[in-house]
Amino acid sequence: MNTRGITLRELMQLPILSKATVISGVQGLDRVVRFVDVMEVPDLKGWISEGVMLLTTAYSIRHDPSLLTELIYTLDQLGAAALAIKPARFLKEIPQGAIEASNDCGLPIVEIPPEIPYTDITQPVMELLLGRQAMLLRRAEEVYRTLTTMVLENSGIQAVSDNVADFLKAPVALVDPERNIIVSSPSQFDWTQAVQPLSWNIHVDRRTVARLLVDKEQLDDMEEVGIEQARLVFALELMRKKVAEDTEFKLRGNFIDELLTPPLPSRHEVERRARQLGMNPEHKWEVAVIEGETAPNEETVNRLLEQEARKRGVTPHAEFRSNRAVLFLPTPEGRKIGIAGDKATSWGVTLEGWLSDKAEGLGGFRTGVGTSEYLWDIQTSYNEARKALSVAKRLGQGTGGVTRYEEIEVYHLLEGLSGEGFAALFERKLGKLRQYDQEHDSNMLLTFYHYLECRGSLIETANSLYIHRNSVKYRLERIRDITGFDLNDPREQFVCHLCLIYYYLQEK
Repeated sequence: MNTRGITLRELMQLPILSKATVISGVQGLDRVVRFVDVMEVPDLKGWISEGVMLLTTAYSIRHDPSLLTELIYTLDQLGAAALAIKPARFLKEIPQGAIEASNDCGLPIVEIPPEIPYTDITQPVMELLLGRQAMLLRRAEEVYRTLTTMVLENSGIQAVSDNVADFLKAPVALVDPERNIIVSSPSQFDWTQAVQPLSWNIHVDRRTVARLLVDKEQLDDMEEVGIEQARLVFALELMRKKVAEDTEFKLRGNFIDELLTPPLPSRHEVERRARQLGMNPEHKWEVAVIEGETAPNEETVNRLLEQEARKRGVTPHAEFRSNRAVLFLPTPEGRKIGIAGDKATSWGVTLEGWLSDKAEGLGGFRTGVGTSEYLWDIQTSYNEARKALSVAKRLGQGTGGVTRYEEIEVYHLLEGLSGEGFAALFERKLGKLRQYDQEHDSNMLLTFYHYLECRGSLIETANSLYIHRNSVKYRLERIRDITGFDLNDPREQFVCHLCLIYYYLQEK
């Protein structure tokens, strides 16, 4: 049913217009009439409404009938539905130019017999129009009542979507800003086949949180009213979902604080509360700490984490404290194969990808990752992540990288050593090199350390120090001269490497 108004074709079926004739522009008979008005002046701009059927005797242009041609084009541009004329009294006949203009733009000209009063036309037309409008309002109220009842009864977003699809007689979907489907009706509809669906934004807290898609070419007024009601209800449902997620997020944060702060809850209590909060206690959890001179962008970290969580089918958590982000990253125990059949990527590799992607703005941050633990032992992983960061900073490993605790565990053990034994060994092996650095303001010790860290690769050492490879070769020759070492001797490399790690851990 067309609820936008009445087509001119329908209007011509009224008994009062049975003697009226459409003399031109017949291709516009399906134009929709919303109003009826009477023309008293030839200047139409500013007061003509879209969908109007204009009644006139052409009195205002009786001295220059040629103006009727221009009038036809003006009405068409303003979206009028038709021009109804009583030509007998002032025009005698309708100019040929006006008829040609009418046929050209498809604006119908209706010739009305002179004996029909305007009121005999306007009254039945307006009654018909108002009847349609009243029906539209009643239907809109029914839609509103149905959808709001579904919200009050907490029927769920799928039920709302199904109801809207049934009302529109078309597939409906709600997608997030990244075009992921939140809900779809029918649920199995292939939206990749929808060439150009109609769409509307859904706003919550002044932010666009979703788009409503309808696989239909166009909507009538009744359907448009239904869409506005649907947008409101979808927004309410998404807001309710957001409030629930925010509450759950806060409860998760409180729970994690308890897991990181002695006295720790019992394993049984951890398992029970974890299940309530959607944190699978059967998963192994790694803690990653991302920090820098400034705090990492919360929106960026959360977005990346949500994307990765969807790929892995898990529920991670993020806390933001001071200049750091603390990520709690679950992995199903024993998972060997990724969701798509590929070998699962570790969280450490994923984090390296985030930090190496310059577009994400995390390149200036350093990250420490602890070992995988169950939730009741997650404090261990958290402490390890912090230790990994601490050792990385002391060893001058710079920003923009990921340091796993497994990689520096032995360094952490060295960090706690003290006494004259290791200090004497360092002095005996590398004391001359340190003295040379102090006297010449050079970086021989640091060069030697990076050379050993890079397993003797000149290119990797040069990249780590941001110097040319020839500069590395020159420094290594000076180190060999000063210390008398054979730099290719594995035993000498091992002992010197331990001494340098001990020195930098104690020095900073």
